Amino acid sequence: MLLISSLATIPQTICIGISFILICALIQNPLKAYCREAFGAFLAGLLSLILLKYFNSWEIIWLCSSLFLLAIVCIKPCSRFFRAIAILTFIALTLLPPLGILTQLENYTNSLRFKPEHVIASLNSMYANIALTRSNQHYSLYENGKLSFTTEDTEALEEFAHMILLHHPQPKKILLIGGGTSGLLAEILKHPVESIEYLEPDEKLIYTSLRYIPQARGYGLTDKRVTLYHRDARSFIKTAHTKYDCVILNMADPSSLQQNRFFTVEFFQEIKRILNPDGTFSLALSSKEDILSGQILAYNTSLYKTAKSVFKNITILPGERLILICSLKVMPQAPPEELIQRFRERNITTVYFTPEYLHAKLFRQGYIQERLNAFQSRTALNQDYFPHGFFYYLCVWDKQSWLSFNRLWQATGRINFLYWGALILLLYFIFRRNTAKAVILTSGFTGIALEIIISFIFQINFGFLYYRLGVIVASFMLGLSLGSICSIYALKRSIPWKTIACSLEISLGIIAIALFFLLRQDQLVYFAATLLIGFLTGVEFGLFYNQFSAHTVYILDLTGACIGSLLTGLVIIPMLGIYKACIAIALTKFIALVFLRTQAR
Repeated sequence: MLLISSLATIPQTICIGISFILICALIQNPLKAYCREAFGAFLAGLLSLILLKYFNSWEIIWLCSSLFLLAIVCIKPCSRFFRAIAILTFIALTLLPPLGILTQLENYTNSLRFKPEHVIASLNSMYANIALTRSNQHYSLYENGKLSFTTEDTEALEEFAHMILLHHPQPKKILLIGGGTSGLLAEILKHPVESIEYLEPDEKLIYTSLRYIPQARGYGLTDKRVTLYHRDARSFIKTAHTKYDCVILNMADPSSLQQNRFFTVEFFQEIKRILNPDGTFSLALSSKEDILSGQILAYNTSLYKTAKSVFKNITILPGERLILICSLKVMPQAPPEELIQRFRERNITTVYFTPEYLHAKLFRQGYIQERLNAFQSRTALNQDYFPHGFFYYLCVWDKQSWLSFNRLWQATGRINFLYWGALILLLYFIFRRNTAKAVILTSGFTGIALEIIISFIFQINFGFLYYRLGVIVASFMLGLSLGSICSIYALKRSIPWKTIACSLEISLGIIAIALFFLLRQDQLVYFAATLLIGFLTGVEFGLFYNQFSAHTVYILDLTGACIGSLLTGLVIIPMLGIYKACIAIALTKFIALVFLRTQAR
């Protein structure tokens, strides 16, 4: 991902960087150029709300290309030949949409992603890009490129559904979180349940399944006992007053913060509140049945430890997917004979799942339990703002990659938080003769780091970011634009620029600490906080553009932003968590304040 994204963006961003410096020289006012660039980015962020919802990738690329070519024509280049080529290319681009070429390109590139399967449908929702593929009569649904379910995975579905429900003597009222369209609903309905409440926030996922998968209507979605809610599971459970016999979490592994929020201490505590006294909560994780070790052991143990911190009793069912059945009461393990008896009494018809399979399934239960218990002291709990489960899962995938971050995370994880403060202090001391330039670098770092943290917290609290990321970026860029305008008026009042810079440093530090207290369930607060951070950063950069050359400020700003984006996501949050990450960023600005005031004196 790092390699492909770099190859895709670096050529474009090099051209944008050079053009910005040339335009600064052309209009002889770097501050105006900076203000207009930020305002253009703000408009692009707002436009993304429409583009992501109603346009495909190639149509967005076509729009950007058309705007660049139109700019060439408006600039009126000296070479008539060059201008003629630009005009002809622009005319050729206008012919592509009516001829349907953009749609053909979109279909072709989508087919490349999922070869050798045939792509039936690809559409965007506010939660994800949804793609449905077919291979013979076998259908697979992908969310953001990750497999959500396949229609021929009958063996795994039967095992998951029946092993869970057989462990409850009378499963009457069920809450299913995600994955019902895979066929799991149909398996659950084979038990004597009275009602199933199915939570699936993405309406387009249900629409795609019902429209394109022929057997989807037989998966129980139209059964009278099933009630479908298009709501986020966490917000639904927080306001729920119903008690359930079984809560089943059928979600993919926490490969993103959007998924990780369903495997945290906070979510498990919410589940605990809505369970009946003898109720069960069940979930499944990618695992290994024969030899459980290394990164997969750390990942499984972290989530097992997290569940154990909330629920008194956990039954482990080993396999390629480790099933955890959590309950509020400490109860003896149901023997295979009792489960077999329940299976026969309920007259359940299955293809692969048999009573004899229960004995084999529970054979290695003791070994897995022993491995998980022994490894608990070496893993951390998975929490909303300390998403260790998410990073443990990334480590599992990381073992399959040539570019390994495991050693980096292990090394930085041993570093005490106080050492981070000492490192920041040392860096400022080294650059004490160029404190102002160090402040520019750290301001670029702070701006992008806080924007990433706000995006992370938004995804944790609301469960989606795909559709709102453009607004968060737009808010930050609007703040930059307004801040640079305000810096012009501040300089006209002849206020010493270092005095203003000191005020901005302390303001940014206070906001960094206040973020995790302010950012909760109101979306407007997220956009307002991003706008304010952008505004303060824009005022500061406006001051520096008046003191240093345009290319100096621009290079330092973007270098700091580059370092901030890499370190925040890959090192700071994995090792420190979101709370300490905010404190570390605030510490960066407070130390800068000390050096600025010392230099001013």
